[in-house]
Amino acid sequence: MIAEKNFITKSDLRKMFDEYYDALVKYANRFLGLNDECQDLVQDVFVSLWEKENIFPDEISLKIFLYKSVRNKCYDVIKHNKVKDKYAENIVKSIEDDDLFLEEILKEEIVRKLHDAIELLPDRKKEIIKLSLKGFKNNEIADCLEIKLQTVKTLKSQSYKILRDQFLEFDTIIYFLLV
Repeated sequence: MIAEKNFITKSDLRKMFDEYYDALVKYANRFLGLNDECQDLVQDVFVSLWEKENIFPDEISLKIFLYKSVRNKCYDVIKHNKVKDKYAENIVKSIEDDDLFLEEILKEEIVRKLHDAIELLPDRKKEIIKLSLKGFKNNEIADCLEIKLQTVKTLKSQSYKILRDQFLEFDTIIYFLLV
């Protein structure tokens, strides 16, 4: 333990452990919240002391070594926890991004299916729906196609019914994908 000897005996280590263990655990608790973690950490310091067979010129050097070792191990635990937290945060972002990715794929698939369904409509109905999707109002569509306003409303209504019927099965698929 002190410089008179060339090695630390088990009884020296036991005395050091009995004398400093509780104080070192309390010291570690200042940095880390979990008492079990602090106890393990302090025990590791004593194991390290035993394995390295450090010799100290006096009691003050021993205390400094013990407290610095505990502080450094606490710092290592804190750094490691930060890395774990950062990793967990990245995983959460990745999962959220995957959800966003799936949502975008679903939107694109719906738009693609809608355009495919529109292409299957009779020509006049197809023209009316395409103009409607471009933001044209019913009266503007009537003027553009040179047809009556009521005809636009009727054909548009019929087109929506056809499209809704085609999307009934797709609604079920979308529901299960989103749940």
